[in-house]
Amino acid sequence: MSKNNLRLHFALFLFFTFSSCYSQENVSNYNNKLIDIGDSLTAGAGGNGVNMSNVTARLLGPDWTVLNMGVGGENTLTIGARHGSIPMYINESIILPKDGSKVEISSGLFSSYNDKKIFPLLQGNAGINPCFIDNLSCQINRSNNKYYLNILNPIKEDYRISKNTQIITSLSKIKDGILTIFIGQNGGYETPQELLSQIKLFVQHKGDNNIIVITSHGRTSPEIVRIVQEKFQEKHIDLKNYMVNKGLNDAINFGLLPDNGEFPTSQDLESIKKNEVPPSLLKDHIHFNSIGYELLGRLRFNKGKELGYW
Repeated sequence: MSKNNLRLHFALFLFFTFSSCYSQENVSNYNNKLIDIGDSLTAGAGGNGVNMSNVTARLLGPDWTVLNMGVGGENTLTIGARHGSIPMYINESIILPKDGSKVEISSGLFSSYNDKKIFPLLQGNAGINPCFIDNLSCQINRSNNKYYLNILNPIKEDYRISKNTQIITSLSKIKDGILTIFIGQNGGYETPQELLSQIKLFVQHKGDNNIIVITSHGRTSPEIVRIVQEKFQEKHIDLKNYMVNKGLNDAINFGLLPDNGEFPTSQDLESIKKNEVPPSLLKDHIHFNSIGYELLGRLRFNKGKELGYW
């Protein structure tokens, strides 16, 4: 096999490894990396296998690594804990058995943002494990609404964790490449300004401005869109505005919906009048169908191209 063919096969291997799933063992150090952090809208719930990440991965091609770090049901604080921008901590002192046995975190997990409880691992791991506590490689598990912790490598003696010790996630160590921040649908904030402050923590943790920020079509408000737009300007995507005003037209132009007069439907037109996303792009009142996620993936791809990221 020629050197060119070897390079091609290796690139294809990387593409299929990274674009659809994630595990810590598979994290690369390539600069051509795109990380999508968020909740079920990032994960692609309702899309029948289509999501923002794999659509953009297809458009980018095999030279790029795309990591989908969306987990359903998580609010901004839980997502921030996974990302490392708003670390979680254990507010009690516990002893980790030296043999790696699991021990219950009886009081649960807390956010360093406001000391309120958070609830990771409801619908996925996506970058939490392995985690690190005082440089010990560990794993957090959730079972029967309780959290458990264990060390991954046996040590000489039991280890006591001090009260209020932070948990460092695997995802928190990945700071290169481009970060897409798509949070807010499930709460975790009281005011638009508080949501903006939390988004800023994501950017601060990343350490550079190679970002794209998406405001949701669901739990959002004109004020949220306004202040996020003012702060991040061309790096911001107003998803609601796009889906309401351009989504159906693009879906027809891209051949995702037939151009036979059936669309927009009467329900679509009624929703657009109310400044709501047309039902033809949705699986339910929040999650997109495969057409909606295809549009989202293309929209984000075009935004990255506009910003010179790829």
